Amino acid sequence: MSRRLIVAVVLACGACATSEGGPVSGAAGTTGTAGNGEAGTTGSAGSSATAGTTGSSGSGGSSGSTGAAGTGVAGTGGGERGGTTGAAGTTGRGGTTGAAGTTGAAGRGGTTGNAGTTGRGGTTGAAGTTGRGGTTGAAGTTGAAGTTGAAGTTGTAGSTGACAPCGTHRWACWPMPNPASSGQPNPASYRDNGDGTVTDNVTCLTWQKTASSTKYTVADGRTYCASLGAGWRLATRVELASVNDFTQSGSKFPAPLAGPAAFYKTGSEWVLTTKQIGAGAGTDFGWAYNFSDGIVSNARSGATGDNVRCVRGGGDDAFDTAPGALAVAPPNQYTVIATGEVRDNYTGLVWQQDYSTATMAWTDAAGYCAGLTTGGHTWRVPSLRELATLVDEAQVAPAINRTMFPNTKYGSKSNNWYWASHRAAGNATAAWAINFDDGFTGFNAGASGAWNYFTEAWVKCVR
Repeated sequence: MSRRLIVAVVLACGACATSEGGPVSGAAGTTGTAGNGEAGTTGSAGSSATAGTTGSSGSGGSSGSTGAAGTGVAGTGGGERGGTTGAAGTTGRGGTTGAAGTTGAAGRGGTTGNAGTTGRGGTTGAAGTTGRGGTTGAAGTTGAAGTTGAAGTTGTAGSTGACAPCGTHRWACWPMPNPASSGQPNPASYRDNGDGTVTDNVTCLTWQKTASSTKYTVADGRTYCASLGAGWRLATRVELASVNDFTQSGSKFPAPLAGPAAFYKTGSEWVLTTKQIGAGAGTDFGWAYNFSDGIVSNARSGATGDNVRCVRGGGDDAFDTAPGALAVAPPNQYTVIATGEVRDNYTGLVWQQDYSTATMAWTDAAGYCAGLTTGGHTWRVPSLRELATLVDEAQVAPAINRTMFPNTKYGSKSNNWYWASHRAAGNATAAWAINFDDGFTGFNAGASGAWNYFTEAWVKCVR
């Protein structure tokens, strides 16, 4: 840094005239001009380094040099008196304070910038202000081994076992929800996704919110559902059973699901039609749900135009719902956990392996289950939805796992039905039941000799 010093010296000449008093004293030298120290140069701004260090503040300027004293010239003549000493030059002013270094840019990756160093003061100048630390960078995102390690994500089985695919859409691979008003386990709960779909919070299945009013054959219904996007398909018998609100009068769809109260096609073919044997030979029968009364039938022609409600979830593959496919039970579906008790490893329900020793009126069913002492547990009459999870669509007469539930009764136009927990909505005398001849449901309101005429039924309890 350069400095300049300007010194002015003025010499005064003494009087030349002779006088008694001798020559007068030489005039005092004029005051030297104060040295003006230059202001310290401004510190350069801190560069935005990787770690965000702050630039150093500028150095203070050096003080000005003191002006030289003026020299008095001696007068001529009588006794000399020395010239008066010139006044000392005033002290140069201190350099101005160096400006503080600019704040360093924030470091990348979350490292705080170092504080700027304090500026050095000039001889008189004040010290430079301390540079402010760089602002704290945003926190880095969690790496593979960061706050939550890579192993933190849930495994292949999905967030919960209830949502994991099990290789079939024709059995319940999830807890079976019951109508919220029924007072039974796993109350139904739904989430409106705001995009025309609704997710069942219990089964994890995602449904069309509003079913189309267009009628489709089963083949056209499959095409329509597939056109909605990847994974969309015709719902199966047991999937539609999960949204059949048997406690409601009129349409059996629970809110927020909506659609006509009518027959709905399913992706479940009737096994005898698939095999083209017995009563299925020469037929195109499949399962269909009537959402005006809640009854499911296995004898609806695929060529008949019906409504459809599409679904996705439980695995996007077709599995056993492709045309001509036979139902395939999920692996390790049942376990005998104690004498007389069978657990469904997917729904979590524990079933009485046997059933009542005699048929009884529906009004006696609840008392029978409450008095059951098997395993020392508390038992109850299952809901219609829960009974639907026992149906084995790959078999008929009886359509149930015969190893786990031997000697199961079946047959329409008889009392070989199994009571469910609720009466038919709006009917003071009829109650719901299932028939394991094929797995169809109904309530005992038929006339004598009709398929749904029965006065008593068997009871299989659950817990």
